Amino acid sequence: MEFNSFLREKLQKIKDRDLYRERFILENGVIDFSSNDYLGLRDNPVTKGKLCKKIEKIPLGSGASALISGYTQIQQELETFLSEIKETESCLVVGSGYLANTGLLQAVITEKDTVFSDQYNHASIIDGIRLSKAKKVIYRHNDINDLEDKLKKNNSEGFKFIVTDGVFSMEGDIAPLKEIKYLSDKYKAILIIDDAHGTGVLGEGRGTVYHFGIKPDENLIQVGTLSKAVGSYGAFICGTEELIQFLINRMRTQIFSTALSPVQNFISLENLTIMMRQPERRRKVLELSKQLYEKAKEEGIDLNYHGTPILTLIVGEEKKALFVRDKLLENGIFVQAIRPPTVPEGSSRLRITVSYKHSENDINLLVKSLKNVLESYHG
Repeated sequence: MEFNSFLREKLQKIKDRDLYRERFILENGVIDFSSNDYLGLRDNPVTKGKLCKKIEKIPLGSGASALISGYTQIQQELETFLSEIKETESCLVVGSGYLANTGLLQAVITEKDTVFSDQYNHASIIDGIRLSKAKKVIYRHNDINDLEDKLKKNNSEGFKFIVTDGVFSMEGDIAPLKEIKYLSDKYKAILIIDDAHGTGVLGEGRGTVYHFGIKPDENLIQVGTLSKAVGSYGAFICGTEELIQFLINRMRTQIFSTALSPVQNFISLENLTIMMRQPERRRKVLELSKQLYEKAKEEGIDLNYHGTPILTLIVGEEKKALFVRDKLLENGIFVQAIRPPTVPEGSSRLRITVSYKHSENDINLLVKSLKNVLESYHG
């Protein structure tokens, strides 16, 4: 069989299962309820204005890896500000959340170690654990009793690591970090938290760790992105000075990647400043999220809601998820259909994300449209 024929056959099988994915260019006027731009910062005019004034002095690209000649003053300032926000000794900024998780886990975890990972952790965590070649132990989602049982039963020749998302991107629920931190201390494990969806939203913007009043220590590592609530691009790892210096020397995804553009780092730093100075953005998005849940409930729509801007409507069938998505788009609303393998089989869903840019009218229109679309579906 020729290679392209092989690809066509595989693609057809994907289409037959209603799992085919396409990229969308949203037309002007479409209300986007799928973006992770929780605080409405990705095109804020203040940062745009400052960038326009500074652009002649800022290089468009970094030109090299941060270990060659790509490390710039603006990246250093960004790392310093992030370490202050996260209350850690140091910070490393890298190209993306995927590069952060895979690179961190591969660098610090060895074959002798054991990793305890939540069953709903992000794909980048799963891949990072695979690359580390450590023993992997999966515990049931947010199940503290199952985690402790597995910590008891699994001895490790090396270190023990517990890895969890702070806010789970496909569920919208929050990891019980207070209990997890207690277990990590009790069983002498290092705790790694991917706070991609918690940073900027929870804990006065500082993230899930601060939402629970946990004080960072040498056995807690915080990972996050600049592409969601911060409205920019890139990612960061915050921890002790020793950790960051080790990663600079051993983390392959930052050693062998060109550093982020100074323009992008400038945007991140400006947006982070707005994020911390304007708590009303967090208050509004969390209030709108609660309103969406309550208004949907009044109309008999059962949304899963956990106090974050991520709400889900589980529909089960891939076909139904696509139907709802497409009909909503006809009404000028975009909500992406999430299907396996991103979520478990039988749990296809509409993942709704609320932004600071949304209005109460947008929320009302979404609820009304959802009700009409769901009532029109006949399988």
